[in-house]
Amino acid sequence: MNELNFDYKIIGKGKTVLVIETGIGSSFYDWYSLVEDLKEDFTIVLYHRCGYGKSQDPKTSRTTKNISEELDSLLEKIGIKDKFILIGHSFGGLCVQHYAKIYPYKLKGIMLIDSTSFNFEQLYMLDTPVMKSLISIDKMVESNINSSKKSKEELREQNRDIISAYENRVSDSDMKLVEEFFTSSRLHKTIAEEFQNWDIDSNEIKDIDEFPNIPLIVIARDNKVTERGWVKYNIPEKEAILYENQWRKLQIELSELSEEGGLIIAENSDHEIYLDRPDLIIQSLKTLI
Repeated sequence: MNELNFDYKIIGKGKTVLVIETGIGSSFYDWYSLVEDLKEDFTIVLYHRCGYGKSQDPKTSRTTKNISEELDSLLEKIGIKDKFILIGHSFGGLCVQHYAKIYPYKLKGIMLIDSTSFNFEQLYMLDTPVMKSLISIDKMVESNINSSKKSKEELREQNRDIISAYENRVSDSDMKLVEEFFTSSRLHKTIAEEFQNWDIDSNEIKDIDEFPNIPLIVIARDNKVTERGWVKYNIPEKEAILYENQWRKLQIELSELSEEGGLIIAENSDHEIYLDRPDLIIQSLKTLI
């Protein structure tokens, strides 16, 4: 693979290397406060996938296989030789599942934080017509393609609440980078391509039989918290409960991928557990050292 130019940071001085794969459309700036609490015990690698932040444009289709190979090329480039812990949140967790099957010998442990499942299609087989009309894969692709055609000013207005949420979490100089991140039409084009490939990703992950029998921690959201969130966005309660029950079943299934796997429920947390319950992530990671 030709050398790729990534937007990445290496933080901390701990003996154990920790690599973080962010969720779809998310930036590594989300992880700054958590990383502050981990940098004494870990050396943390934060990076943006191709098409995100200041990383280069993608040269290949946005599949979890290609993303895994690109991440591996970055880790080779920066000289990660020892086995490391790999964290994935949401879609980042789907990428981690693929990475673990391609490069099992490189991993010391895995943490999946409310991860997308390789069996995600089961969520769309439920009797949830209102939810499907709002958050189906096709809808997410269409929405991001539309956003990719907008100007920086239009994207700044569209993402105003997302951007402003960072104001007390990052420095002024990083705040400018956050604004650049979320006002990039290229970002939305990349997100659309990532969503478009979910079926391919799922099938390719399933086609590789072995998942490494190494420590695996799956941290799942509090389904009652998320159900209330769905209802707030006008999803019928019955649909919200159906969806969350299936999401939980998929989290349990993920925790069983390794004989050393375990499931933790992040009480009082929605999907972004690393923001809602960082204490749980820190505590769990320290068991992997």
